[in-house]
Amino acid sequence: MNRKWLAFPLSAGVLIVLGIVAGPGLLKADDEETPLGKIMEKVNKHNSTILKGTRNKVNFVKSHKDVSKSAKEIVELAKEAKPIKDAVKKAKKEVGDPQKKWDEYMDELIKTSEKLVQVSGKPNAVYDDAKKAFGAVKKACADCHSDFRVDAEGSP
Repeated sequence: MNRKWLAFPLSAGVLIVLGIVAGPGLLKADDEETPLGKIMEKVNKHNSTILKGTRNKVNFVKSHKDVSKSAKEIVELAKEAKPIKDAVKKAKKEVGDPQKKWDEYMDELIKTSEKLVQVSGKPNAVYDDAKKAFGAVKKACADCHSDFRVDAEGSP
């Protein structure tokens, strides 16, 4: 009878010890983030701000300055990401000239983000114009990710 009650605490203890011993080694692989990965995390943060700000007219009126500020940051981050060649090395096989495509995608992201800055930065900014400009930014991101984004499993 006592053996049955001891099985759970002992097995839980073994699992905890294994987690403590093996856990740090498993987490190190995720901690090693590339410079491009760090930039894209920042882009994602600013993208979320813009998404919230362009969700509807009321949000846009309240936060069009934040939308403009985040779009400016995306422009700077895209300029910073353009010379990084990590993604070029991991491009999908279907991409003909990865370097050329990478430069085109980064230029498109810069151009569309600058347009969003212009549209949303005006004191009398129009929601529909900002929504349309943000749609172009999202398309630029999606196009690039279709050729360069590496899945979580590590396969392009």
